[in-house]
Amino acid sequence: MKRLLMATDLSPRSDRALDRAVALARGHDADLCVVHVVDEDLPASVAEAQETAARDVMRAHIDSLNKEAAVPVSIEVVIGRTYVDVLEMAERIEADLIILGTHREDSVMDMFRGTTAERIIRAGDTPVLLVRDRVLAPYRRIMVAVDFSVYSRRAFEFATRFDPRAEFHLVHAYEVPFKGFLYGHTTRREVSKQHERQLQSMIEEEMAAFLGTLETKVPRLERVLQEGSPQEVIRRQVTRLKPDLLVLGTHGRTGVAHAILGSVAEDLLKAPPCDVLAVKAW
Repeated sequence: MKRLLMATDLSPRSDRALDRAVALARGHDADLCVVHVVDEDLPASVAEAQETAARDVMRAHIDSLNKEAAVPVSIEVVIGRTYVDVLEMAERIEADLIILGTHREDSVMDMFRGTTAERIIRAGDTPVLLVRDRVLAPYRRIMVAVDFSVYSRRAFEFATRFDPRAEFHLVHAYEVPFKGFLYGHTTRREVSKQHERQLQSMIEEEMAAFLGTLETKVPRLERVLQEGSPQEVIRRQVTRLKPDLLVLGTHGRTGVAHAILGSVAEDLLKAPPCDVLAVKAW
């Protein structure tokens, strides 16, 4: 990662994201661009005043983080629409990663238009890091949710860019088909157990095949296969593993089908259990 883009709304939530952005830029010897978007619907005089104030606030925070080892940081303040201008900036500087803070909850508006992070992920191709926690250290324990698809493969490969020496946990959730019909009588329970063993064996083979396709090999890797829905299993394993970073692969589906079906990634972005990295593949 050599070019990072951090978008801030100047809130305390964004302060944590800026701290992480500076730490990543320092650790990867990367260039960092920090952007703030002023609402284009504001009166011109108000927008100009906000633009000046935003530059001063951003510069003061960056200077406070750069006391030990300076990181090259450029500051951009634009008047426009948040997610549109963030994506345009990411494309212009060819950013490898967009870094955001968690959003202020607004259930009504989120229902109709989604959070800024969701909209950036839907409309763009650049991986998005949503920072929830304070920056205490580099990411050392990384949990990657996998479904053996190209989406999760790209997500894992990108996650190794943070540090291939980190501790990685690949988590796969599965559900036993027709399980409800197999319980009751003792014979049916035995059939159920045999069915689950066979399914577990198939999933382990899939996991082994998936690992064989990965280009990056990591020295510390744990595989977790657990029955349940993806959301349930992911949150259960986050509680157990306490990762610094949760990594999710997502896709480019848009439109009505997307609005109705949603995705595991976006469900978790609404209420992130820790820092979350969403990586899109088409």
